[in-house]
Amino acid sequence: MGHLTMKMSKILFIIDHLGCGGAEKITLQLAECLAKKKHSIHLAVLNGRVNHYFPSSLITYTDLQISECFSYGKMWQKKTLQPNDKAKIDKLIAQNFDLIITGYNNGHWLAPYLSGNVWHWIHGDLLEKRNFVNPLKQIKEHIRFFKNKRKFSKLFRNRNLITVNRDLANKAQLYSQPNQITTIANGVDIPPNLLNQSANYKKKWDVIFVGRLVPIKQVDHAIKAFAMSNIHGKMAIVGDGPERKKLEKLSKELGIADRVNFLGWIDDPRELMLQSKCLIMSSLYEGSPVTLAEAISLGIPIISYDSSAGIVDLFTSDTAKLGLVPKQNIQALSTTLEKCVQNPYKYSQECRDKVSINNMQEKILNLCD
Repeated sequence: MGHLTMKMSKILFIIDHLGCGGAEKITLQLAECLAKKKHSIHLAVLNGRVNHYFPSSLITYTDLQISECFSYGKMWQKKTLQPNDKAKIDKLIAQNFDLIITGYNNGHWLAPYLSGNVWHWIHGDLLEKRNFVNPLKQIKEHIRFFKNKRKFSKLFRNRNLITVNRDLANKAQLYSQPNQITTIANGVDIPPNLLNQSANYKKKWDVIFVGRLVPIKQVDHAIKAFAMSNIHGKMAIVGDGPERKKLEKLSKELGIADRVNFLGWIDDPRELMLQSKCLIMSSLYEGSPVTLAEAISLGIPIISYDSSAGIVDLFTSDTAKLGLVPKQNIQALSTTLEKCVQNPYKYSQECRDKVSINNMQEKILNLCD
């Protein structure tokens, strides 16, 4: 009696580069997992000058070395390929892929040059609105948003879109009238030796933050919440960015500099997370944060603002009551953080399944049909 065999797919991922961001990390992780399942996986970067990650030999990798004016810079600067760069794209897509996925973020401008089963993967809010107290700045912001909205509509109209959460799907539907939208949350692949090991690690820190030190992450909220609490242990800040000096100064002003450890950028922070009682996230907005998915898989309780569907959807109703707090409420963040350190909560299997790389892979492969 014969047995069913899985169809092997030929998939191309195109991304700006393989820098340090979450979108780059999840793209490579997904590509590697699909390659391990014997799918034919190709990954192309527009320009690899700032690559931080590199694929394994399981993946066919191409650095297209497309001009930097196309590959880098703000997404909303209109981008047109030069003839020699267009020839590189034509040669690439001539390989007849079952699925082509463009990623973060300038790669979306390849849309007019691609053909076949093409999907554009939107990892974050491309149309965020910023609020300013200064009236002149607010007027400029309205003009900026209006211009970006027009470009968003033109770029994604009648295209196939993958969004990482419901908020982004609704916004894309409202502003671009795409051909199709599917929502696929980020999943993570955790080594077996790290799964279910949280209880076996000595806890060096009560609280850990993992991420870029940039304004949208609002790391100052996390530090203030820690300072306001009755937690007497230490806090780890894993990451780097333009806000670092400002945050180090804040910890001194709050009198907790000796209890806040700035550890800088670390390629794989998962063991540090396992050495922490809980993870804090205080972002103004998140797409589908890889760090949260990793924390759930590792069994590290999370305290976070409920700032987007990308965060809320990772929780089940029971863990949401314990881990989510109203956005921008530092006092609630502090109180909930203190409770979690004193009495860490646990995740159900349903919660862990939500962030599984296998769940993500299955949904991506469905796009090949």
